[in-house]
Amino acid sequence: MEERLEEPVTLACIARVAGLSPHHFHRVFRAVVGENPKAHLRRLRLERAAYRLKVSSDTVLDIALESGFTTPETFTRAFVRRFELSPSEYRRMVRSYREYADVARQSRTFEGFTAETPLTLRFDLDAAPVWVERTSELHLLALRHRGYGGLGIGRASIEPWKQLREFATAASIPHQFGRLVGITRDDPYVVDEDQIRFDAALLIEGPIEPPRPFVYRTMPTQLCVVHRHTGGAEQIAKTFAAIGVQWMPSEGWRLRCTSPFEVHHVDRASDAAHISHTDVYVPLRHPPHPQLEGAS
Repeated sequence: MEERLEEPVTLACIARVAGLSPHHFHRVFRAVVGENPKAHLRRLRLERAAYRLKVSSDTVLDIALESGFTTPETFTRAFVRRFELSPSEYRRMVRSYREYADVARQSRTFEGFTAETPLTLRFDLDAAPVWVERTSELHLLALRHRGYGGLGIGRASIEPWKQLREFATAASIPHQFGRLVGITRDDPYVVDEDQIRFDAALLIEGPIEPPRPFVYRTMPTQLCVVHRHTGGAEQIAKTFAAIGVQWMPSEGWRLRCTSPFEVHHVDRASDAAHISHTDVYVPLRHPPHPQLEGAS
């Protein structure tokens, strides 16, 4: 369901993937997840829609249709039930805050991060260093975590990366020690803390088929704005929450409606590993203008 939010997904289809009858799957899913498949799918679509309203210029109609709703009216009703604001009101609220941030935080504009990326980016003057980077394709051994609590970033016991390392070592899976990847699937200012999906991951050499709960994931090559995160793990949620407010690409560039991710750099290879610094990666959408295609 997470990978097919824009596609029509039926209970029978999901149950077939799970190898269960629709009735049995519905019962098991509700017991494990805490909500039925239809409600879960609708919630994920609405939460992604809220993120799109924040970071993109897509119309409410386009967002409604790509969120599985047949009309903007049904989308608006569902959005209001979930967030107590209409999609238009939510977007106006975000824009108003951006205008406020420009004045109150004395934002200024920086241009031309690199010769091949004609990008203008506005952000808080107090922000840590920001740059543009094209990432390589990443192969990941991942483990799903709920919420930000218990991640242990910067402490001796790094959970759940410690579990990943123990499994990778026992299974003789080569992996990088110096970098730990975290993928934030949800906006922490939109999604309830206990429902936030966070994927901890190790960088590995190529495709594998690990046993559950471990999974193999790939991340494609993409152009990203990178922000050097300062502060403790408890501040990462605030860093991500500010992505669609303080960071404003222009000249045709937009933030992509896809999960940002973080890379924690480990400064020594020992059981008492310490995170020296963290870089937050925010994927950019390719510019729609033909003259900019060379920079995409």
